[in-house]
Formats: sequence, structure tokens, C-alpha cells
Amino acid sequence: MTVDRVVERGGYAGPLDETLGLLVVEASEQEVVAELEVTDKLKQAYGIVHGGVYCSITETVCSMGAALTAGLENQVVGVSNHTRFIRAVRDGRLTARARPVDRVGDHITWQSTITDEQGRVVAQGTVNLLKLSPPAG
Repeated sequence: MTVDRVVERGGYAGPLDETLGLLVVEASEQEVVAELEVTDKLKQAYGIVHGGVYCSITETVCSMGAALTAGLENQVVGVSNHTRFIRAVRDGRLTARARPVDRVGDHITWQSTITDEQGRVVAQGTVNLLKLSPPAG
């Protein structure tokens, strides 16, 4: 997904992000920032944001950053996503910030921090990605 395609889609990186309501507001090789308004559809049975939402946010912002790092002519795929849930959230707006951590050959690592409206950390994640080799021919 190129940055231009994200802009064309109204700030959504892909169909899942659109379903969640995750809007990418900034994207570069140094940082990706996205925002999400908490709705009832994002909550689990206890009325707090479902952990899968945090995993999805982390995957999106880290993958977008890795794609920018690798060059948009390449493709990157996540090979692991480790997301920790730190604080329960029931409402408000979440902000995710992802930054590069490491790059060794075709392996790229980015980390994200998701905060609530008060700036408190609610989740943190690390995604390891692999830059795919272009097809032969």
C-alpha cells in the first residue's frame, strides 16, 4: 500500500482499517501515526477495547512503516506480531505511533505505542517483517 493509495482511500490503509475506523494521519520512514475513535463495535464482552484491535493497529502502522523503509517498489510481510495490553480503554480516541527499531538485510523491525486521550500507554507492540524478493523474470 503506497502513501498515495492511503490518501486516496481517505486515510485508510486497507479494508480492515476502514472497518475498524483506523485513520493514518502521518507516514514516513521515521514514523507512522494513526488514530482510532473507540466505538461499541470494537469492544469485547466486558465493554473494553478488544485485544485484537490493538494487534491490528500495531500490524498496520508497523507494516506501513516497514514498507516505506524497504521502498514502496518492494513488498513486506509480517512474520511476527507481539502486542502487550497495558491499560483497559472503554471510550475516547486512541493514537498509535510506530517507529523503526532495526533492519538487518531483508528483516525489518518496527515498534508501536498506542496511547489514550490522556497520553497514557494502553498497548505496545513489535512487528518483525520480511522484505520479499521480487519475482524472477
